[in-house]
Amino acid sequence: MSILQGKDDIFLDLKQKFWNTYKTGLMYWPFVQLTNFSLVPVHWRTAYTGLCGFLWATFLCFSQQTGDGTLKSAFILLRTRAAGAAERPPEK
Repeated sequence: MSILQGKDDIFLDLKQKFWNTYKTGLMYWPFVQLTNFSLVPVHWRTAYTGLCGFLWATFLCFSQQTGDGTLKSAFILLRTRAAGAAERPPEK
């Protein structure tokens, strides 16, 4: 992505985010597969895994744009946006 975005240091994102993203994936995917094979009925497993893959891809896109590769940064962003939306007066 860094090459396509025309960044000077194409390895900067890799250096900054790889290990955090890798560790987050090691926490996410085993949990997904554990629940997939233990709780999800056979006929829903493909859809469940697809949904989890979509959520993971969404997290990766967020991490590429603004995050540091951790779920903590995603939750902080969501919390601040939700708090900002709650503080705004209703539109008329």
